[in-house]
Amino acid sequence: MIDYHIHTSLSADCDVDMMEMAAAADKKGLKEICFTDHYDIDFPSEDDYTVDFELYAKQLSEVKAAYPQINIRKGVEAGLEPHSFHRFEKLLENEELDYVVGSVHVVCGLDPYFDTFWKSTGRQKAFDEYARLSLECVKAADFYDVFGHLGYISKYCPMDNNLFKYSDYTGVVDEILTTLVERGQGLEVNTSGLLKTGNLMPDLPIIQRFKQLGGEIVTIGSDAHASELVGYAADYTLNALKTLGFKYVCAYDKRVPRFIPIP
Repeated sequence: MIDYHIHTSLSADCDVDMMEMAAAADKKGLKEICFTDHYDIDFPSEDDYTVDFELYAKQLSEVKAAYPQINIRKGVEAGLEPHSFHRFEKLLENEELDYVVGSVHVVCGLDPYFDTFWKSTGRQKAFDEYARLSLECVKAADFYDVFGHLGYISKYCPMDNNLFKYSDYTGVVDEILTTLVERGQGLEVNTSGLLKTGNLMPDLPIIQRFKQLGGEIVTIGSDAHASELVGYAADYTLNALKTLGFKYVCAYDKRVPRFIPIP
């Protein structure tokens, strides 16, 4: 039905071009997708994790012409770090986007994707710092539309008890979710967690708590970096949201949410 978190070769960590990702979406019968390539300012890597927006516009125009049957939206995944907020705000003033998902990728100076992170940090410190930083970013910045993959720290944790649980961070998570609700921002339900932990990201109790606190804006994203993962577990996720009481999943047009009924 919908996938609002797809990467392409415009992201430093993806080798699949936009046209191939769109072809995969069409093959799977998706009606709406949003490309959300990485824009991480000062990302701790030799690779450039920013987006060439001129190339983005050119490729997007070609893809839209090739697949007019799909509603294709222009988005970006903003890597949230407190020191770069002002630069993001300036960037977004000059770029017309449909959707911005804000995500915490860097914890203790490094992305948890890397093995060296876990060797130097350890589980408890990593999870505690991720929770603290996520709250700081949510409280301090409002230039994004939804908060992305809450619980990202779980995705690459090589240790036992690798799930970011609501019961372990109740106060912090409640404050994060309450802030999003009060500001009219949403929560992304990222299906890639199913591949790593067997759970959606965030976990169902966190999604349920968002609903209890008045949250209505939820998006679904596969976080696909490979064409075979486009639309991954979308039907499963829609059913899970429906079970929790959500009636709609959101899409975005020029940063304005559009509510699509869950069948």
